[in-house]
Amino acid sequence: MSSRSRVISLAVIAAIAFAVWATTKSRTPDGTAEAGTAPAAPAQPAPRALAAAATPVVVPVSSEAVSSEGQAIAKDRTQLPPPAPADTPPVQTARADTPRPEADRKAGLDAGTVALWEDWRQRFLTPEGRVIDTGNGGISHSEGQGYGLLLSVLMGDRASFARIWSWTYTTLFVRDDGMMAWRYDPKADPAVTDRNSASDGDILAAWALAEAGRRWSDDRYREAAAELAAAIRRTVIVEHAGRLMVLPGQEGFRRDPSVVVNPAYWVLPAFPVLADIDPDGAAVWNRLAAETPAVMAAVRFGTPALPPEWVVAEPDGAFTLPQDPNFPAAFGYNAVRVPLYLAWAGVLDPALPIYVDLDRLWPAGAARITDRPQVVALPDGRVTERGSDAGFRAVAGLVACIVHDRPMPADVTAVDDDASYYAASLTLMVRLAAAGRKPACL
Repeated sequence: MSSRSRVISLAVIAAIAFAVWATTKSRTPDGTAEAGTAPAAPAQPAPRALAAAATPVVVPVSSEAVSSEGQAIAKDRTQLPPPAPADTPPVQTARADTPRPEADRKAGLDAGTVALWEDWRQRFLTPEGRVIDTGNGGISHSEGQGYGLLLSVLMGDRASFARIWSWTYTTLFVRDDGMMAWRYDPKADPAVTDRNSASDGDILAAWALAEAGRRWSDDRYREAAAELAAAIRRTVIVEHAGRLMVLPGQEGFRRDPSVVVNPAYWVLPAFPVLADIDPDGAAVWNRLAAETPAVMAAVRFGTPALPPEWVVAEPDGAFTLPQDPNFPAAFGYNAVRVPLYLAWAGVLDPALPIYVDLDRLWPAGAARITDRPQVVALPDGRVTERGSDAGFRAVAGLVACIVHDRPMPADVTAVDDDASYYAASLTLMVRLAAAGRKPACL
């Protein structure tokens, strides 16, 4: 699910993709299992701003940190990279006159969200800053690092942010286009097992870096965000049939004359932030933000009409379901993020068809049930997997709140002890999105 020019046959890409996807049924890995494995290449020099931003900063607990931060930092400090030079500017919170998103202002104040963040950090974040995908055999990927960066900055946890960014920068920025390699397996040699990029991870990281630069008045993070946003724009944002498309990765998705896209990789709330941090590309990011809701409305299939994991953008502007087993025609672990990102961006019309149809799919709304539809074949609407995944439960609760204007029960946005990294991440993001856009849901 979840940087992810070399010429590789599409047949090889498909074979590799299916093998990876089939072995990770519990959660399609980073949404990018289809990405081709590029030949190994020597690490390239990192852009100046990215290198500067990765200079580790060991900071004392700020007033924005969660209540138990002192113990966590004391425990991990000996395993952090060396502190920044003595002339590193002191930690600063954002100025009072700096615009702050609602989710940012709310984060750290809600006890339930703080508790979830503490649990997430303890279970999925190593002292070095690697985010572990417990549902995919303990690998890491650019998506997980992106979520870790975003969650830590919104929670005001600068120490965790610095650790995650340091590991991400030194480990995944091995491509020559300024984006991350998407897949890291600590059991493999070399550990970076797929150098293709994954657009969602890159977009999440750029968004998080921009927020960190603003929140902590740190130009290093702002400059790194600008460089990464520009690399994304140059490499995977393409014009196709009169619309801007977000390719899922740099390799493997151009099927001339069509392209394959993943709707869940269009991280809508990030686009206005990237327009601000990447002024040379502001027109592109603003156009992408404006076009995305209409694209999400168009890429729905079946009854009820649901967004798919993968969709083919045809040259005439139509969208069709893939006829390729490596790109399953289904709603599932990728596509569940589509309504979350729409809501987080402020698209909250309760009559919006995607919300209404998802509410039909999950008629119990936010209830804790064990047989909630989680994977649905499209277009026939056949439910192929049911379960009680905490991430699906949280998104269902958010959808029910939007459609029926009722709060989510507290246990809906709790995380079970056996919840995976992905389920816990979705739950935290639902809480942050609700806090920022529809606080009555909490």
